[in-house]
Amino acid sequence: MNEKQDERNRFEDPAQTEEGPASETDKINGKKKEKKEGIWATLRPCIITVLIVLFVVTFIARPSRIIGQSMENTCHDGDFVILWEWNYEPQRGDIVVANSDNVLNENLIKRVIGVGGDHIEISGGVLKVNGEVQSEPYIKEQSWGEEGWDVDIVVPEGEVFLMGDNRNHSTDSRVIGTIPTKDIIGKVVVRLFPFTAITTF
Repeated sequence: MNEKQDERNRFEDPAQTEEGPASETDKINGKKKEKKEGIWATLRPCIITVLIVLFVVTFIARPSRIIGQSMENTCHDGDFVILWEWNYEPQRGDIVVANSDNVLNENLIKRVIGVGGDHIEISGGVLKVNGEVQSEPYIKEQSWGEEGWDVDIVVPEGEVFLMGDNRNHSTDSRVIGTIPTKDIIGKVVVRLFPFTAITTF
């Protein structure tokens, strides 16, 4: 019986020898797997957040910094604003940013004065849209247009007539003509900076 016991021991010993290293390997692999899962669990929210931000910035809204004085006193040089792009159609009174596909070769921030089909008349600093004199409390100086920039135009369909609120210091549709709506990047919906002047539009 001792001999049989010895044979069993001789049979079982190699298995025990193999089981030891295999078990240790499983533990190492398990730790590596846990480490990878831990890294992925940490990175996943960051990746999802970045993808969402990229989607929003590309298709819905984007940040922009104002350069120049043409929209004073509504907006100022250096203001940080958010533009709404998603499914946007320009409306009279909106503050918009147009791309650089114009004679000035630069992005423009202006106010929409007229859309397709509107009759725009400017004479002696008086603005009429479709025959009605416009009240514009937002412009910087109520006295403007004395340089002889008279305008009498019907805005073509698919285009907009833009002017800056700082009328005496704005190169806009009075000079460069109307802007195709396809060149409008978006509408200014909020000013985020400076923090003391956070405003929605």
